[in-house]
Amino acid sequence: MSLPYATYTGPKSSHDFKVDPCDPRYQNTEGRTTGASDYVLNQGHQDTDKPSDPKKADGADCLDGQTGTQQYTRLSQLRMQLVGIQDDINEYLTEKINHVKKPCNKKQEQEIKDLLDGSEEA
Repeated sequence: MSLPYATYTGPKSSHDFKVDPCDPRYQNTEGRTTGASDYVLNQGHQDTDKPSDPKKADGADCLDGQTGTQQYTRLSQLRMQLVGIQDDINEYLTEKINHVKKPCNKKQEQEIKDLLDGSEEA
């Protein structure tokens, strides 16, 4: 099974996102950048949209001694990998936005808008 990947492309540069199936960030369905915010959770609200745990493969799909993500169904492996790559993209874009922070003038304001629209990279 091939691994998912993504590419963010802007007029000035691009950035590739690739899954490393051995990295723990690609081995669960609970993303670091998704779900209810800490602020909402601290107010006493519960995350009712929390994703389900990955499904383990049954004996027919799993060889003896398999460890890591191979012990999960292929669909669960894909879900875990996509959550990890979504975190990568969210963190990358957040870093880009924080780099620009607050606009000092109309040009910077437009750069932020373009970045958020995916048409410009700061």
